[in-house]
Amino acid sequence: MSGLSLKLVGVASLFAALAYPQPVINPAGTVNGADYSRALAPGAIAVVYGSQLASGFFPAPAMPLPTSLGGTSVQVSDGVRTVLAPLYYVMPGQVAFQLPYDMGPNVTVRVVTPAGTSNPDTLTLVGRAPRLFSVDQSGKGRAVALHADWEWVSRQKPMKPGEWISLYANSMGAVTPPIAAGVGAGDGKHPANPLNVIPVPTTVLIDNKPAQVGYAGLVPYISGVYQINVFTPYYDVLGDLEVRVVVEGASSQADMTLPAEPNGFYWVLGAGKFPNGQTRTAVPGPGSAIAFMHMDRELWGDDGYGRWTLNSHLGPEFRATSGLALTLRLGGVIVYDNNGIENGTHGGYYDNSAGTVPDAQKPGLYEWYSMSGHLRAIFAGYFRLTQATTFDEIIGYFDGNGNPELRFDPANVYNRFRMNIWSNGPGGTPAVNSFTGDVFSSDSVPGTFELSRTNVDRVFRDGARDRIWRVVYRLSRPFTLPAGEYWFSHDVATPDSGLPARVLELSGLRERAANLGRLIRPIPDALVMVVR
Repeated sequence: MSGLSLKLVGVASLFAALAYPQPVINPAGTVNGADYSRALAPGAIAVVYGSQLASGFFPAPAMPLPTSLGGTSVQVSDGVRTVLAPLYYVMPGQVAFQLPYDMGPNVTVRVVTPAGTSNPDTLTLVGRAPRLFSVDQSGKGRAVALHADWEWVSRQKPMKPGEWISLYANSMGAVTPPIAAGVGAGDGKHPANPLNVIPVPTTVLIDNKPAQVGYAGLVPYISGVYQINVFTPYYDVLGDLEVRVVVEGASSQADMTLPAEPNGFYWVLGAGKFPNGQTRTAVPGPGSAIAFMHMDRELWGDDGYGRWTLNSHLGPEFRATSGLALTLRLGGVIVYDNNGIENGTHGGYYDNSAGTVPDAQKPGLYEWYSMSGHLRAIFAGYFRLTQATTFDEIIGYFDGNGNPELRFDPANVYNRFRMNIWSNGPGGTPAVNSFTGDVFSSDSVPGTFELSRTNVDRVFRDGARDRIWRVVYRLSRPFTLPAGEYWFSHDVATPDSGLPARVLELSGLRERAANLGRLIRPIPDALVMVVR
């Protein structure tokens, strides 16, 4: 080669070096793609940060992932062998790649471009290093999660207790059957393409409560992303709940949350008919048709703590309320009715569309919530029978909406409906100071619960409507009550979370309960949301 040719080759090499400066990895620049920590397991999605790592932005076009994009590659070596890692994308300041499943624990990462090879970055891999993906890609805050209908778990559609959701994570380690890095995971639809599952137990904690895990493994058709299907536990908190994934003692990062909404309160409805010559009304004091009992002295004080009280804190307008709405039927025929919902004789009791009084002063729009589980509070309504009455169905009524922020889901799997009847005891209150009736209890009398919507709405002054639901306890055989005075209740005995004060503080209901005595407005207008 002539001297001129050698000079031309040297000039070309110089221009190539100037056009493609040698890549440089930042100190400790290779991190976990979910939370940017140095905690990495085999098969993890990793991101290496530096400068001159690529000439532009080049994403992987499809599966399987390529090992070179725009002239950039990533070398991973464990001292025995060196491989080119599959790439998700490359750009001048960062490169995303997948670590091999079958190397380690000590590996060295280098970025290779047409200009040369970068400085090394040495990593120590661990067997499992679960990290949840975050919505804002910061590695903390709200976790990426989907409902079963594939909509995002968000503040607009929060997580509810008793539903399946899917979490998405990185760096959870080896799967069975094994899979090569860069290859789309199996979908389980054919024996030749099985799901790639994590072969050891995976634990998910939501609000520090263990949740049922239905699946933990790679997302089908994608490389490196893990999916955990979780059945959410019962909780009573309105806000952001902490979520963690634990595999073989390794926990996902702290400060990861999911926006959550509790199942809400079970709002029972009053009645406005006075059958059998009943004179009792819901006005508080002797002769009240509403009794209340609770087991939370901190919230409601001494009155009604562990014993029935007739002090419902209602105004004189509630003289139109005869107790809790109750219907008894035998063979489909009504044998007792104090509300008129089933036969259309309820009149305007549940309707304030004329707007003659504020909603809070319209008896048919006011509600009591009865939950003998975590809130440990229950209401009972008086009723009178002038002759022996046989029935095979007991019907109570509730609002399936409750209020927009704390919606009650009648079909929630954690609901355990209960019905009780007490005799009339000393002082004109239920005879037994417990949540279980002394005459009748669905806890001990065989039967089945059924739920359905009635054709009656609660209509508010502004035109808003809440559909009234019925809860029916269908007895295995007829039951007879002798003539006399009785008290009736229906409630939801949800699991005891041990957090009654916490949910009430977070939702702003403690202050409202204190201000309103035993009652809470059906649609609180000052509910404090901890999520915006």
